[in-house]
Amino acid sequence: MAARAAWRAVTRTWTGRTAVAAVCLHQYDTHFRYERFNRNVRTVAAAVATLVDYKYTLVQHPEMLDELHERVAKRWYDLCCRNAGLYIKLGQQIATMNHVLPAPYLFYFSKLNDAAPAVGFDIVEGIIKRDYGASSVSDVYDEFERDPIASASIAQVHKARLKDGTQVAVKVQKPEIAVQLPWDLLCFRLLLFSFEKIFDLPMYWSCDSVCDVLVQETDFRCEARNAELCAEDFRDDPRVYVPRVYGGQTTRRVMAMEFVDARSIADLQGMRGEGFSVGEVASIMVDAFSHQIFVSGFVHADPHPGNILVRRRPGGGPRDPQIVLLDHGCYVSCSEEFRREYCRLWRAMVLTDEAELLRICRAWGVGDSELFASMQLLKPYTPGRGGVHLNATTRADVLRLQLEAFERVRGLLSDSQRVPRELILLGRNLNIVRANNKGMGS
Repeated sequence: MAARAAWRAVTRTWTGRTAVAAVCLHQYDTHFRYERFNRNVRTVAAAVATLVDYKYTLVQHPEMLDELHERVAKRWYDLCCRNAGLYIKLGQQIATMNHVLPAPYLFYFSKLNDAAPAVGFDIVEGIIKRDYGASSVSDVYDEFERDPIASASIAQVHKARLKDGTQVAVKVQKPEIAVQLPWDLLCFRLLLFSFEKIFDLPMYWSCDSVCDVLVQETDFRCEARNAELCAEDFRDDPRVYVPRVYGGQTTRRVMAMEFVDARSIADLQGMRGEGFSVGEVASIMVDAFSHQIFVSGFVHADPHPGNILVRRRPGGGPRDPQIVLLDHGCYVSCSEEFRREYCRLWRAMVLTDEAELLRICRAWGVGDSELFASMQLLKPYTPGRGGVHLNATTRADVLRLQLEAFERVRGLLSDSQRVPRELILLGRNLNIVRANNKGMGS
């Protein structure tokens, strides 16, 4: 009786009814909709807190700038970790903006490469049964390891064996992704819009292109086609290999590909232990992505160390390496016109052809050609030197570039509508490949 009386007292007013409805919505969203609504409430709250920090607290206490950068970066990092899913990938994308954002952002967001939890086998089994119309995993695979060998933001990978005995790696999409995707992308737009307004930086123009790529990444049939095109691209280069995708085993959420026994390019000790030259492996990697960027125009845009493996080249000597390219969900397909113009851009930067550089930048809606060249080269671009600096980038170069970016980035783009969208993912590729190269001792 007391409980009923208390319930009637609570629901008698609109305030009480609203509170009850909010609790019910929270519980439903948490247990049945993968926190689709709650995640976005947390995102909005983080955006508002960030706005207050930079637009009000900073004005009153400018000496707190470094402290605010640290606090805000950790706030968004914690948000990405708690929301997981696509927030992990979106945070990784922010980590590549190391020319512009303050150091704490790079420090925290770079940690997101190792922050993707796996889902249980019962969930994986349910997805495979639904997508293949099977009664159990054993109807499809002769063997299937319960524990994943890798877990990323969108999917996880299990080792398995087909009915014909072929050993494969099975990529299974996490079930919450499809439910969360539309809302996550909406919040990604909010995040970029907030950062643009807070820092007064040209960032939101890239939003549509990034969202389109993320949608494609959640359809493994697109990834399978990309892998086949990439394999064809490197068919005549024995130094690069793309595992075969089994089309008959590929659905929107499940993909089976050839299992390759190899190690990550980040495992320097392991590579040396097998007799490989780390420098040679790095050269093969750079050659491969240079070919994609400047020759084929079909470019892998997520070449982090987990997606590039190395093994002994089949048919080669015991110390001949071969790199293996994985995860072909994120690609940029450049038009022939853009590919040729991009080649001219790099030629102009290397030869410091200021007239050609200025022509290309004006055509692309870039207002500050020197800063644009510096951001492409990842070192200060100095016209009139008779050739670009080819020496190793020093810490002084990096600091100078960051200072220039902070001071001049607001005028970087004169017309964002004319900026080729291919530059977004090409820039991601270049940043990651350079980081890989540095990690391998360059």
